[in-house]
Amino acid sequence: MFSDQAVKEIVKRARAESIDPAALLAVAEVESAGRLTEDDGSTPRFLFERHVFYRNLKKLNNAALGQAVSAGLATQKWDRSVAYKDQGTSKGRLAVLAKARAIDEECANAACSWGLGQVLGENAKSLGYANATAMVSELTQGGVVAQVDSMLRFIKRNKLQPFLNLKDFAGFALKYNGPGYKQNCYDVRMAAAEKNWAKKLDAMAMEPGPEESQAPEQERVDELPPPYAEPKTPAKSKTIWTSILGFITSTFAALWTWWTALPFQEKALIIGSFVAIFLFLGFIVRERLKKIAEDYI
Repeated sequence: MFSDQAVKEIVKRARAESIDPAALLAVAEVESAGRLTEDDGSTPRFLFERHVFYRNLKKLNNAALGQAVSAGLATQKWDRSVAYKDQGTSKGRLAVLAKARAIDEECANAACSWGLGQVLGENAKSLGYANATAMVSELTQGGVVAQVDSMLRFIKRNKLQPFLNLKDFAGFALKYNGPGYKQNCYDVRMAAAEKNWAKKLDAMAMEPGPEESQAPEQERVDELPPPYAEPKTPAKSKTIWTSILGFITSTFAALWTWWTALPFQEKALIIGSFVAIFLFLGFIVRERLKKIAEDYI
């Protein structure tokens, strides 16, 4: 489970990014159970995705694709029955990774979700890493600091902060884990974890860091601040626009979740209704313009 160092780093970075620390801790807990590494003590916690390995080999090393498929390491589509059958233990995961890396190291690293936030290696370049292998190297050498940074890079790039601060874990999970998030109850588990962490953080006292230790005694802060603190002197307009943006984002996410869950027939009926309404309104406007033109003439 979480080490004190991991908790402190997540709380510190969350506050620096104006994110609810309890919510960010909840994400890390659900994604990785707070474990930094596998049993070898160095490899960042990971999960290998066979369908992603297939996708990357087809794009970057098609010659090796057949070998990966024959070895049972690559599947065209995600299949629950085979996806994680040999990854129930750390030893099993490391063995699978070693076999995949022997075929193509970069594609293997891109096919894994890594670290505290379980960020998919396939996203490495979009998050500022040279490639997936460089990302894994940085997570390995940088420890908890690098792993928290990786999780935050993904959250910030996809503008997911409002979902966390509004406790909209369904909207967050849709963007973070994909449309299948409900199958694993990511939103429900995150919401429960956030409540537990909020209680823990309220009762927790953090040790002063190096900078605080050098400050005068009366300036040291031993108590942990509230889980999420608003800026002391927020600009009124900025606060209003942040609230509006958060409301729009969460509303859009909720509508998108509703829309993707609809059967095809219902989607077709709704689209057809909107088209009919649009055509009807267009007809009314055209007739009105004709009438105005006739009266003018």
